[in-house]
Amino acid sequence: MKNQSDKFTYKIKLDIKKDAWNWWSGCNSFSHGMDWGKGVPENILSCIRDKSEDEAYEYIFPFLRQKYVDEKDKITASKNFIEKRFNEDYINACKKLEDVMGKPLYRNNFTVYQTTFPRGPYNYEKGFFLEYIEWTNPIAGFLHELSHFQFIHYWRNNPNSEVSKLSYEHFDWLKESLTIILDEDFLPIIERVDRGYEIHGPFRKQLREFWKTNHDFDKLVDFGLKILPNYVQ
Repeated sequence: MKNQSDKFTYKIKLDIKKDAWNWWSGCNSFSHGMDWGKGVPENILSCIRDKSEDEAYEYIFPFLRQKYVDEKDKITASKNFIEKRFNEDYINACKKLEDVMGKPLYRNNFTVYQTTFPRGPYNYEKGFFLEYIEWTNPIAGFLHELSHFQFIHYWRNNPNSEVSKLSYEHFDWLKESLTIILDEDFLPIIERVDRGYEIHGPFRKQLREFWKTNHDFDKLVDFGLKILPNYVQ
């Protein structure tokens, strides 16, 4: 389904190829202090972990086709809920983030792909992210990823920014931690404030304390760059 305004558009889709990739990649990924395969039943995990994509897909595609039948009502309810929340607050969310980060959105069309694996990867170039069917905060999730897109576009890809000079690890810490801007000021547009990852907790706390004093994103980035070496070597 597609929804439009004068400026921003979005689509919500279920794509088995992207869902299958998320299962394969998630079961073989360790990032942000998370083992994404943790909690997957061993009989399923053993068919995916340490397998090539082609090997894993021989199991995942039939598994997902059956899952889509078994969980049809859940998937439909999830899509309806995302649609409802986006109808209510998608435009407000886009405008709010433009205002807070001080930059126009780098693109005006986005795609939400439903996934049956509890991980939400994204693609900056194509403007999409994956939303787990059991999550209940789609606008907060969208803004979390959109803040990454904006930060990549205007800071990481800007050769005049110090952010462009960071190693991948340092950039990743800063990018994930800067989502502290999705705080109480975004309520009730978002369903909950951004919690981030536990591994970034102390760094996020210091950023949040600074953010409360000025709400200037450029200054927050500079402050984050200054204190980042205290957390990541």
